[in-house]
Amino acid sequence: MRVRSQLVRRSVAAVAGVTLAAGAVGVAGALQASAASTSGTGTTSVSTVAAAPTATIKADKTTAKAWSKVSLTGKTTGIKAGTTVQVQRLQNGKWVNFPATTKVTSKATYSVWVKSGRVGVNKFRVVTGKAASAAVSVNVTK
Repeated sequence: MRVRSQLVRRSVAAVAGVTLAAGAVGVAGALQASAASTSGTGTTSVSTVAAAPTATIKADKTTAKAWSKVSLTGKTTGIKAGTTVQVQRLQNGKWVNFPATTKVTSKATYSVWVKSGRVGVNKFRVVTGKAASAAVSVNVTK
């Protein structure tokens, strides 16, 4: 009886070990298959996503006298050279086109100046067809 119970235990352990080993191979194979998508040449294909177009803005002054020039400059990404950049000012909670435009350079930068007679904090931004910069504040004084 003792020999038979040892044989049964060993058989169960062997079957369990083979089952676990087979399961591990199956899981590893499934993980490898889902980890790499391969084409017929055996190379892994990788897709890239283009970065969203962006624009930054800086003002050369944070405070300026009324009707004095304030230079606005910035950099762009994902926007073609020659694309028009429109300056906007925040008025009554809405962005309104300001009479100042320029073009993106071949170095993906722009430069434009504005003059404002509106005393107080003026918020400016630049927009293109694809992107809008954050706002920059200029305090205009008398």
